[in-house]
Amino acid sequence: MTNSRPVVNKPEIDFSDPDWKRHFQEDFDKQFSLPHLRDILAIKPRPTTFSLKSRIPLDDGDGAATGSWNGYVNDDDRALLKVIKFASPTSAGAECIDPDCSWVEQWVHRAGPRKQIYFEPREVKAGIVTCGGLCPGLNDVIRQIVLTLEKYGVKNIVGIPYGYRGFSDEGLSEVPLSRKVVQNINLAGGSFLGVSRGGPSTSDIVDNIQAKRIDMLFVLGGDGTHAGALAIHNECRTRKLKVSVVCVPKTIDNDILLMDKTFGFDTAVEEAQRVINSAYVEARSAYHGIGLVKLMGRSSGFIAMHASLSSGQIDICLIPEVPFNLEGPNGVLQHLEHLIKTKGNAVVCVAEGAGQDYLHKSNTTDASGNVVLSDIGVHIQQQVHVH
Repeated sequence: MTNSRPVVNKPEIDFSDPDWKRHFQEDFDKQFSLPHLRDILAIKPRPTTFSLKSRIPLDDGDGAATGSWNGYVNDDDRALLKVIKFASPTSAGAECIDPDCSWVEQWVHRAGPRKQIYFEPREVKAGIVTCGGLCPGLNDVIRQIVLTLEKYGVKNIVGIPYGYRGFSDEGLSEVPLSRKVVQNINLAGGSFLGVSRGGPSTSDIVDNIQAKRIDMLFVLGGDGTHAGALAIHNECRTRKLKVSVVCVPKTIDNDILLMDKTFGFDTAVEEAQRVINSAYVEARSAYHGIGLVKLMGRSSGFIAMHASLSSGQIDICLIPEVPFNLEGPNGVLQHLEHLIKTKGNAVVCVAEGAGQDYLHKSNTTDASGNVVLSDIGVHIQQQVHVH
């Protein structure tokens, strides 16, 4: 499942224009175009030092662009986002742009090693920072970034401790990273570098990047972290700094657009099934037992949905994307009553962001700027007792 959203009947699209598809594709390409250092700096490319055949960097790019080995990615390569041509807006999963569900190709840039690079690896200082909450697989990603940088010939690699705070808080120093340091960190949970939410101002972070002489910053995080990374990128461009900001999408909720699956999601689903199975055992063992499991998912129900389908024990799954009624003939409570009468027990799985319309809206935000959600699990539990 690709986390893309349908674009239906956008008012700015003139469907009477015979060239509307071309205009749409041009706008789409602009939206997902990748900024490049060439946009602000007069720099020339050099042959890559990344070897497709060896873990040892190529000397001065020697042999990188020669021979019959075809493994580098062309800058004009694109990956197709959608592979299904829907015949009708009513088709299951249909994402249509116009009422006729016209086929419009939507592409994004293809990732992978290029034949040419824009940094001298031996002169590069690369920084890695992990922000937000913990996510299974963080250490795997840190490790792989370090190993890949070394394959390019980068020797000066550092970790920024405890998220963006590591750029400014006294007592926090950068952590030298190498193959030897990160070799086994993938065997441990958590983040080898530590995490935190929030941090200093964008200007302070970029000041620190300049002071530390960081050329590449790899940022691992979710929506809030990416917003911060974009601000850092824009500030670097404003100052015309030769700094690349590279974002690695990290969200256990699997809710970043264009990504089929984000790391940590599978582990979350596996662990959620254990909880669901425990709730099922409790509900089955009790007289008229109801098991209620609340899972992560602020604005998406991927964990709740996949865990429910995988476990086979869930009777009702509530997710933020699908509105539902608690009361009434088609409501959750009425269906729970039916389940108790017919099978004697029931198990409900709810994503934390589901049903927020039934709860008091909070104006409180966390350090990342996310609104603190009210507890839908407690609310449903209370309503079940009342019903």
